[in-house]
Formats: sequence, C-alpha cells, structure tokens
Amino acid sequence: MWNPSPETLATIRTKCGEAGDPSHLENCFLGEMKSAGASSEAIAFARSAADIGVIYMRAFRKVGPVDVAYIEYAFRANELEGVFLVNGDPSPIDVDDEDLLPKARLQGNSAYAALAGQYPNISIWPGDRFDTKLPSLPDTGWGTQTFAVNYILRDGCHACAQIGTATVAFGFDTEGKFQGAKVTTVTPVAGAAAPSGADNFGTVGVEQIRAVAGKEFSITLPANHTTGYSWRLATPLDPATLGLIGNVYHESTSGKVGASGQEVWTFSAPTQGTVQLNFEYVRSFEKTAPAAKTAKFSVVIE
Repeated sequence: MWNPSPETLATIRTKCGEAGDPSHLENCFLGEMKSAGASSEAIAFARSAADIGVIYMRAFRKVGPVDVAYIEYAFRANELEGVFLVNGDPSPIDVDDEDLLPKARLQGNSAYAALAGQYPNISIWPGDRFDTKLPSLPDTGWGTQTFAVNYILRDGCHACAQIGTATVAFGFDTEGKFQGAKVTTVTPVAGAAAPSGADNFGTVGVEQIRAVAGKEFSITLPANHTTGYSWRLATPLDPATLGLIGNVYHESTSGKVGASGQEVWTFSAPTQGTVQLNFEYVRSFEKTAPAAKTAKFSVVIE
C-alpha cells in the first residue's frame, strides 16, 4: 500500500503531467513513487496494473483466499477510486470492467427492464469504491466467496439523475477461481426524476471532478443530435479560471438510425481553484422552452 499526502500527490501530478509524452506518464509516476518513499511492493503492484491505468493501492482488506485492493487512479478527472479483487484466479479483477458485468442478465432482470422502458438512456456507474468495508461478503456456508458489489443506475450522464441501484455478485470457488458475475438485485430510487427529455427533468447533485492546473481536461456527455437536442453552457466562463477549447459530437458506432452519441467538451485550466460548470440540454430553435435536462460539475483544479 501507499498513502501519499495530498500535497505530495499534487506535486507528482504536476511534474509528471509536464512530461508531455503520455507514454512516459507511467514511468514518471513510478519514479516519483519511489522518490516519495513508496515500498518496492507498492511500486510493483502499480507497475503490474499498468494496462488498467496509472494507479496505486491505498488500502487492502484480507479476507482470503480472494482479497480486496482499494486503488486510486492518479490522473483521472473523476471516478478516482476503484476496487480490485486480488489473489484469486485471475487476479486482479476490476469490478468496474465493463466486459465482466453481466449485461445480458441485467437486461433480463424485470426491475431493470422496467427502468429501461421508462428511462431509455439508462446507464450503470460505480457505487461507493472508497469505503473499505465494501463490497460486502455474504456467508455462503460452502467455503466459497461472493462479493456483493453495488452500482448506481443513472438517466444518462455521470451527473444526471440517479434512478436506481444494482448489486452484482462476483463469485469464487473454494480455491479462489472466478466463477462469474450475476445480478442479484435492482432497486428503483423512490421519486426519481422524470426521464430525459421530459420538461420536469431535474439533475440530482453536483458531480465533482479533478483537473491539473495548466493542463486540459474533458467532460463527456451523452447526447442524440438526431433529436435536435445538444448541450450548451448554462452559465458563461471566466477565462481567468477556465477556458473552453472546444466540443465535438461523436455519433454512435452501433449503426442504428437515431442512436445516441456523445459530446466531448474540452477545457483548459490555467490556475488552481474550484470552478462550477453548468450544462443544459436544449433545442436551439426552441427559444423559450426549458432545458430537457441539466448536468452540473464542480471542477477542482489542483
């Protein structure tokens, strides 16, 4: 494990972010870990997960034979925490790896299907990945292990309304061999906002993301330009604290007519501080119509 101070981590982010070539980012980070006093084991773990991202293990939970590693993504703008199931076969297992999520079973779940029917833009996001008491480990009574991992269901983007929760069980046999993942529960949120596109849609909460001073960062928002809707900034920017580089729309690769795509907004962050970003999803030709939905971000620039 490695637990750097916020000041140490900010210094490393600044130094390695200035390397320029992204391919050198990992080596820079590993070198700075060593200089900051990280153990050889902590550095080895970070190096072993390089194909997943630039990470380090901040906490560890021994339950055996499969254990839990709580990791931190060093350079992400949001979703900084993660959970790996380690020391089993295979190892590690990233609980937020989309390829491992039982999407077919999720879509076959009656509660999920009902939500998907009401919210066509339903999407799944990581739940709490910071609490070291999670995921829970129900007693199977057979010497096997089942990790109950929680997820958040939202009406589209990361900052959009939460409409439900889902729990997925990651199962292992008595020797720690992964047996697969299955959906155990899907629970709608009582009083969730109306579906995207409805006049009374409301965003729940403000999403916090992190950026590095002097660098660019991007925000991705789901959109469907075939409907005439697109995102725009709801409040003007102060160029002294945040600059807009541009935004681009990426169409869906599914090939389906009318399928949703994504807008990617890129900003520059000249100085440290906290800046609010407010977006609204509108049709430009409907001058007086309220926004169909909103997205709000608090950008912490370090």
